[in-house]
Amino acid sequence: MLGELVRRAGFWSIDFIRGSKIRKHYQDIKSINEKIDGFEDKRQAYLDSLLTHAVNNSRYYWNYKGFSNLEDFPVIDKNVLRNHENDILANNYRDERTHSMSTSGSTGTPLTVKQNVDKRLRVLADLIYFGEQCGYYVGDRNAFFRVWTEENRNSRFSLIKKNMIEVDISYLSVDRLEEIRRVLLREKKLKCILAYASSLDILADYLLEKKDNPEMFSVKTIISGAEALPEKTRNKLKQVFGVCPVSRYSNQENGVLAQELLGTNKFKLNIASYYFEFLKVNSDEKAEYGELARVVVTDLFNYATPIIRYDTGDLAVVEQDSVHGDVIISIEGRKRDFIYDTSGNLVSPGTITKNMWKFNKVKQLQFIQEDKTLYTLKLNGSKEHYDDQEYVQLFRRLLGQDATIIVEHVDGIPRLSSGKFRAVVCNYTPHKTE
Repeated sequence: MLGELVRRAGFWSIDFIRGSKIRKHYQDIKSINEKIDGFEDKRQAYLDSLLTHAVNNSRYYWNYKGFSNLEDFPVIDKNVLRNHENDILANNYRDERTHSMSTSGSTGTPLTVKQNVDKRLRVLADLIYFGEQCGYYVGDRNAFFRVWTEENRNSRFSLIKKNMIEVDISYLSVDRLEEIRRVLLREKKLKCILAYASSLDILADYLLEKKDNPEMFSVKTIISGAEALPEKTRNKLKQVFGVCPVSRYSNQENGVLAQELLGTNKFKLNIASYYFEFLKVNSDEKAEYGELARVVVTDLFNYATPIIRYDTGDLAVVEQDSVHGDVIISIEGRKRDFIYDTSGNLVSPGTITKNMWKFNKVKQLQFIQEDKTLYTLKLNGSKEHYDDQEYVQLFRRLLGQDATIIVEHVDGIPRLSSGKFRAVVCNYTPHKTE
């Protein structure tokens, strides 16, 4: 406890010596997200400033100098950011010190986005604010589960400073799971686990098999990021750790976009650092509340790479909350993770995974759409427990009786280089005439 307090005091003392830059961002984030008087004027000022900067300094946006509002700008996506990286980069930041953030490249070539120093401070302040919302504070002992490589691994000094344990999830064999279990049992001051939902699910299953219980661990906060947190996984984590996990919605190119409010399934939007639009799936019209919509983000603080009306590739459902305004009630995943039934209708990845819950002997699954009516179901650990025809009948009922379902039994399903796991993959692109 003393070590955590010393780290916390040290962090804020160093920030104070450097001009309280992080604290100022933190206080601003808090005042806007908690809707203290004047928050709307602040947000509008941030948006106007960002747009004016972009049209004057970014070649990509020069033609929009006569803009009257945000809707005058085009909706862009990851391909635009990648293909026009040099044109979007602001001229007045070409020779300035910037920080590069790269995505995992799960759909092809990785995307690298340059961020100015003030944007990096904003991201850090966002992490502090949203961490506190779920009980995690600067200096707390934490374990970060991801694929760790020479490129992203922290130095020993950095690990001490962050009070962090790096937990590599490149391979989650039984032996590796036991190693992780021993770390969690040994670390009596460990308060927070940050991990992908798929890793947490595998870990929870293993700990339940070992008959572990909350009294054996010191964990107080579990933050699941980058992937949707299934209710089934949430319940298993509660059973093992006695903690209600919180799902965080974020990405590498921007930062923390939203986070679940404790005790609910509603995501509070980070309106202090981003301007959100929720647009129809097949057009740039505004979606209705309760309608599946594309998440489109304008980053208010990245002046090095102005990211304006950026289609994140994610689909979500939004509703109005009497206290928090617009909240996300369901993150359905990326559009690329949606598949199509044999009639051409979109099917959420959650529909696939939730309908597989009853097959509880399955250790891993991956469902792939190969063509209009051709699907592959890869399964790890179920061959001796279920008849393949049960899967075929299930998915024909969900996708169409003319669906061809190929069942493959495998020893393991690889993860992406980031450590994420894609349970549903669509390799099929429907023709416009279909």
